[in-house]
Amino acid sequence: MLIYVFRDEGTQNLALTIDVTGHNLRTVSLSTDWIFIEAIDTLRFPPPWNVADFQCLLRWLWVDGFYLFEAGVKDPKSLPAGWPRFR
Repeated sequence: MLIYVFRDEGTQNLALTIDVTGHNLRTVSLSTDWIFIEAIDTLRFPPPWNVADFQCLLRWLWVDGFYLFEAGVKDPKSLPAGWPRFR
């Protein structure tokens, strides 16, 4: 499964979606401008990550089609166990 990463150009907001176009992403403010960043292949997560670490996120993507959050994380390895817990 491919997950597409978008960033709101004027903020730290990020969005993950299964829609390559990003058209399903919600507008956060009047100035929201989603810009494509990269595609992540869930079958090729680099160590120490694996697809099991992201089951909650993957379920959310299948149900809603997208996942929005503010990107204030400097080092992904410092995330708490059970990440992601936010939306």
